[in-house]
This record gives sequence, structure tokens and C-alpha cells, in this order.
Amino acid sequence: MIIDKLNEVLNSVDTHTTMYVFCYYVKSHMNEVSHMTIDEIAQNCYTSKGQISKCAKHLGFHSYLEFKDACIDYSQSYRDKPIFFRQDYDLPHNSKQFANGISQAITHVSKNINYSSLNRLINDIFQSQKVYLYAQGDNRSLCNVIQVELSALRIPVIICDTDFVKDYHFEKGHLLIILSTNGTIFQLNKRIISRLLKADVKTWLITCNSLMDFSKNKLTVPSYDLKYNKFAIRYIVDILIASMQMISRKQ
Repeated sequence: MIIDKLNEVLNSVDTHTTMYVFCYYVKSHMNEVSHMTIDEIAQNCYTSKGQISKCAKHLGFHSYLEFKDACIDYSQSYRDKPIFFRQDYDLPHNSKQFANGISQAITHVSKNINYSSLNRLINDIFQSQKVYLYAQGDNRSLCNVIQVELSALRIPVIICDTDFVKDYHFEKGHLLIILSTNGTIFQLNKRIISRLLKADVKTWLITCNSLMDFSKNKLTVPSYDLKYNKFAIRYIVDILIASMQMISRKQ
């Protein structure tokens, strides 16, 4: 997701560079950038069209048009994000409704999850010499949580870059876990998914999209309501961690 790429640059380059100015402008004006020409962006970033093209390619896009399409996709996904609070409800009422929705989603998962698949995933993690995590958007924060918790269990964890272009040295005993709440990355990022599927390593996908085909191991998280799926994924991550902590104490 383009927002992940922008954040990676903003967190790693000097503020006076053209790349920083470009990424800061794009992140701050994502909706406008979706409909701007390369000349307009160059003018607003006080640089040339050539520099804008270089910045877009540095982010992993083959052309400015591909970069612009990614901005459009992100803007669309942001507009489609669920709204949990209603304007005609006060804060206590909204909070109660929100809590009820999350509770029902979690209960639905706990009753309907395939515990056999969940146990296989837990065992694969425990038996792994190193775990690689891949996610985009909100799920990257879950990768950070998993990394901290598994490190405490002395399981090395690496969070893969958003473009999955680094040279990862997969070996026997390694594990790759992909987090995709609704399978969106499989629709928008065909090249990245192709690289993920070709990776010579045992792979698990955790998703709420039950209809999505996946040639490797897949844990389907039961969906109670589409807008609560991200909480269902978080719940499963918490279950994974809690279960592994329990097993570790027994050992």
C-alpha cells in the first residue's frame, strides 16, 4: 500500500531532500494528488518533472501513471473505510454499540474458527527457526506486536518490506506469514503477490476472505460483519500469542 511506502521514506530520509518533500506532499494531499498532473505536483514540490518521476520510481513504481493509480486505489479504500459512530447518537450510546459489535464479532470467531488449522499454524511457528511477516496498511502494526511477543519467546522475527523486494534468504525451517484482512493486496498488488507465492518457504495466509484461493496454507478467520473484520484478525493474533505463551511456560 502506498501509504506504507511513504511512511518508510519519511521515517528514513533527511527532511531537506527532494524525496522527503515529495512524500510529505503526497501523504498530505493524497486525494488531490489522485487527480493532479505530474507538472502540478512538480510545481507544488518546487522541483522538476524528472525528479518527480525519479521519486515515483524510488517508491517502486514503473511510471508516474502507476504511482497515480496507487494513490487513487488508496483514496478509494480510505473512503470505503467503515464508520462505526453515528452522528445521531451521543458518545456513551456509540461506545456501547461499538463494544457490542466487536464482542459479537469475536464470539463469532471463537465459535467458528477452524481450530485444527489454528493449531497447525501455532505448531509451525513454534517449530520455526525464523518467522517472516508480511502485511500492508493497518496490519503492519500487528506485525510489530507479533515481532515483540515472539522475540520474548526467543523466536526471531523479520517484518518484510512492503514491496517484498529485499533479498530474503529463506532456508529450511523458516516460515512466512501473510496478514490480509479482506484479501485486498491480492487484488491491487499482483506483482507483490506473485513474489510472495514464489518464495521458497513454508507460507501461511491469515485472512477473513473465505472465497479467496490460496495455493499454500490458509487460516480463514470467520467474518461476522465486514466492518469488524480487522478486529477479528487482531483477536486471532492475540489468541496465537496467548496460546504460545501458555505452551512456552509448560515447556
